[in-house]
Amino acid sequence: MPSKKVALVIGLILFALMPLWYWGIVPKLTGLPSDFSYNAVVFSRDNFYLPEKSDFTGEQVSNTNYGYEVMEIQDGVLIIKNRFEVQEFNGKTIFKAERLYGINPRTHQHVYGYGDQDREGYLFAPPHLRKGQDFVYWHVNYDRPAKMVFQGEEMISGLNVYRYETDYQADQTEELQAFLRDQEKTGINVDINLQLWVEPVTGRMIKYEDRATAYFYNTSSGERTHPWNKFQNRFDEVSILKQVELAKQEKFKRLLLRETITGLLALAGAVLILYPSFINRK
Repeated sequence: MPSKKVALVIGLILFALMPLWYWGIVPKLTGLPSDFSYNAVVFSRDNFYLPEKSDFTGEQVSNTNYGYEVMEIQDGVLIIKNRFEVQEFNGKTIFKAERLYGINPRTHQHVYGYGDQDREGYLFAPPHLRKGQDFVYWHVNYDRPAKMVFQGEEMISGLNVYRYETDYQADQTEELQAFLRDQEKTGINVDINLQLWVEPVTGRMIKYEDRATAYFYNTSSGERTHPWNKFQNRFDEVSILKQVELAKQEKFKRLLLRETITGLLALAGAVLILYPSFINRK
């Protein structure tokens, strides 16, 4: 057994190391990796409007390519590409967008001065999300800040998640030029309902669903003329289960490093500091 003095010194060192471990080392070990990627199969439905019939054509299923991947690292900031492309079964593209986000790997926050534009908020959600905490998220389709409002807790395949929801608007004129007959006078904007399901410890998105109606509008007056498309997107069940398993693994790692090892350091430090007192009683 160590001498009383040595035990006291080691115990004090362990206590001194706790803040460094908790605030310095753990965030590095649990941050987004340099090869971070995220992929899911998105089930999409479109329902186009025919002005000549003053009615929608009926829902049709589309193929959607969706995912995230790190393209490069700049000054410790991850440059992450988010892609989203919707195609008809014949291969014709309905909508395509690619965004570049500058993300702090520790906090998952957007970093000003990086990516294709300055953004606030998070890649998905902040890690160690508090119950009832709201946050800002950018969804690839709409490229606008969406304030996600806490709605409640749910269980998905044994994983506790928080559900968030928001209603907002976006302009998709730039991405939908091919559908505009008069590009100088006509634009397309969208009314959106967006829902996210997030694992709160990791901040990982488990699934999302959006429903939206897009309208043609007069760019001079801002007045909407008629709808263009009613559409919705959501993860398929296989992708949801995949994200659940990945979130469980990441959650375990975070809790092990952040809570368990920190607790063991505190316990070991306390035992060593109290060791002299224990010896003196004998």
